[in-house]
Amino acid sequence: MKKLSIVFATLFIALCQQAAAQTLDTGALRGFSPSTVRETFEVCRYAKLTTDQQVSLARAVDDENALFVKMIAGNNGVLAVRDRNRLAKMRDNTLRRLLDDETLLQYYRGLYDAEAMAEGTGIANDLQKKYNLTDQNWKFIRIAFYKIALDSRVIRRMMADTPAKARKEIERIRREQLKTIEEKGGIRVNDDMTVDVVRPFDPVALRKE
Repeated sequence: MKKLSIVFATLFIALCQQAAAQTLDTGALRGFSPSTVRETFEVCRYAKLTTDQQVSLARAVDDENALFVKMIAGNNGVLAVRDRNRLAKMRDNTLRRLLDDETLLQYYRGLYDAEAMAEGTGIANDLQKKYNLTDQNWKFIRIAFYKIALDSRVIRRMMADTPAKARKEIERIRREQLKTIEEKGGIRVNDDMTVDVVRPFDPVALRKE
């Protein structure tokens, strides 16, 4: 894998490409089951795959589905945790085999975007209510924690084989984003999620969009 600093330099490009990343070659996938086509689309909606990549992904999904049926049939209709983890590992390995780092990054960012935005907004709402923060600081907090949440999820998936390095990179990003809140808003969000005022804030506050 490329160095993470290089990979994450493509984040803006990957985000812009998402608008074009929803084309599914239905003709090439005609011979697959509806469930397989749907799961293939769930990847293509976030990342642009060639026709050959889509077909290869669909074949891998077919293999996963066949194994899934075998697993639950042998366990009284229940999917064990170890089997669920095995299926997830199969999907991760398939994506890593088929996609380059930039496309994989694009997929994971799309996959986790809404979840990360909800987390960032929730944190901003909670801190604003607790500390009576301005709407401008609400925006700074929301953006920073959205980026922390999104990049953390992506890094954990992209660097699953090197968890120690992943944790270090996540901590670096967290420090950078918390610093932006302090620099822009004059408040410090501490590790325990308390807030300190570090300098007087501009009274002209922006409203929530």
